[in-house]
Amino acid sequence: MPDFLLYLEDENCTYQVFLEPKGGHLQMQDQWKEDFITSLSEREDIEVLSENEEVRLIGIKFYSDATEAKMEFRDDFIKKLIE
Repeated sequence: MPDFLLYLEDENCTYQVFLEPKGGHLQMQDQWKEDFITSLSEREDIEVLSENEEVRLIGIKFYSDATEAKMEFRDDFIKKLIE
């Protein structure tokens, strides 16, 4: 389970966004979790039961205080939600 769920809504869709802050000391240990969360909207072998044209599930890269990780989080967020 992700640490946080962010619900966003526009005129067409509700977005359920999986967010997880991660300390640098746990980044490598939990890389499998980030890989899984970020692959949810791209994998064809996973069926998201509640996802349809009006509801989308999106996994974002881990958030961390490290400068590079912050930028990766920001870029992934923009790519998946704004573009």
